[in-house]
Amino acid sequence: MRGCVLFVWMAAALSLALPAAAGDGDGGAAAVAFERLRGLDGEWSAVTPEGVATIDYRVAAADSIVVEHLFPGTEHEMMTVYHMDGPDLVATHYCSAGNQPRFKLEQPGESPDRLHFAFNGGGNMAPGDGHIHEGWLRFVDAGHVEAEWAFWKDQKLEHSTTFSMTRRLTE
Repeated sequence: MRGCVLFVWMAAALSLALPAAAGDGDGGAAAVAFERLRGLDGEWSAVTPEGVATIDYRVAAADSIVVEHLFPGTEHEMMTVYHMDGPDLVATHYCSAGNQPRFKLEQPGESPDRLHFAFNGGGNMAPGDGHIHEGWLRFVDAGHVEAEWAFWKDQKLEHSTTFSMTRRLTE
């Protein structure tokens, strides 16, 4: 379950040169946030409390989704799929704990560089089951992103984890 906390939407850094949308009621801010997530495409290293982890982001399905592959080849391997649903940016996390929490980007955000994803239901979850309940991504610059994820159990915060991601350079 601890690996679930490292669930990164953890996400990481598209160019900060994208303009910040002011949330115009038809997905403006959410659409800009999704474009930032698309910019994560590639391999990342994450410094976590358990050590250094690998995270792989891929844009797929005719550029309509971002797939986050966490800790490939480990017992904590997980995936998160981000996509637009009408005007909303949503995500489903396929957790190594065997559940699938769903999230929605909360608007308005504190800053266009800080995204807050709030719990919006889930699959294979009974009341009290441990799950990622909310998270924040902060785009530091084009090669660095910070993530914080809150793990809830018995309908209250059990712990949270913060980690930093760095884009791996390719030749």
